[in-house]
Amino acid sequence: MKLNEPTVLKVREHVINFSKKVPNISVMVTGDWHISPIISERQAEFLQEAVDVANPDVIILQGDMVDSPAELQRETSLEKLMHELKICSDKAPTMLVLGGHDYLTSTDPVESLKKSSLPLWRKICKKCKVKLLMNESYEPIPGVVFYGLFQDERCTVGLDKNGRKEHDGNADGFLEQLNEINFKLDTKKVNWFVSHAPLLSKEVISKLSGFDVLSFGHTHGGIVPRGLDEVFEALGINIGLISPKNEPLPPLSRGIKAVGDSTMLLINPGMTGAQFCAPKPLQKLNFVKAAEVSVVKFGSRDGT
Repeated sequence: MKLNEPTVLKVREHVINFSKKVPNISVMVTGDWHISPIISERQAEFLQEAVDVANPDVIILQGDMVDSPAELQRETSLEKLMHELKICSDKAPTMLVLGGHDYLTSTDPVESLKKSSLPLWRKICKKCKVKLLMNESYEPIPGVVFYGLFQDERCTVGLDKNGRKEHDGNADGFLEQLNEINFKLDTKKVNWFVSHAPLLSKEVISKLSGFDVLSFGHTHGGIVPRGLDEVFEALGINIGLISPKNEPLPPLSRGIKAVGDSTMLLINPGMTGAQFCAPKPLQKLNFVKAAEVSVVKFGSRDGT
């Protein structure tokens, strides 16, 4: 068994009821595949099972698809990645936003972004018939518009205590990005915002308040082991045990909740454990974390 390889699949269903007329569709959300040599073929089996069970009309991939941009150059990892992307795109229109692991390195992340990672991702997505969203909208089904934001180095690059570059989460950088964009939302349609890390300050949530749905990945569910996650779910608790940045009890780690009068927030826990991000005593919990996908079904508040 691999250290960060979950041993069971969970397909979590959510229903969002809209006040506007909406198409009768379902959206499958997945991500955080973290493909590398230590991820076995079992992940692809889980993904295929999830696609078969969910039977989605649209699929969202929320980033950190590989553990490092170096995996895009590794033949075995690239084969795994393309196989899993095709599992999705063969089933339904599929879109992808990138996470920090997809394009950054710890030594020189900005150069990695500019010189190699993004051109490779564009080529891979084109070959696999996946829509790569780089600060743009996509309407695969009439009446539902997805806006995918690429979190650049302002969101994902920080300095550790020794002054070295590292992956980070910066809500101020995220807000700076958002303020550069003029979202043109059609209130007659469902407007769904997609990005990787939920860098959710009050200012960020306010900026995104015009969207009906916000969805993110990155959290790995707060590394809540199988069994305990079901208890939390029954109690309506979205809290995790540890965040990818080693912060205890992260408040938004999984599930769905309202963050405004008409905005719902969805956090998908992802397909893998958090691997070495957690303290060593908690790393073993990755063995019993489920590989999770989220499925959102649309409904209307009047029942139609």
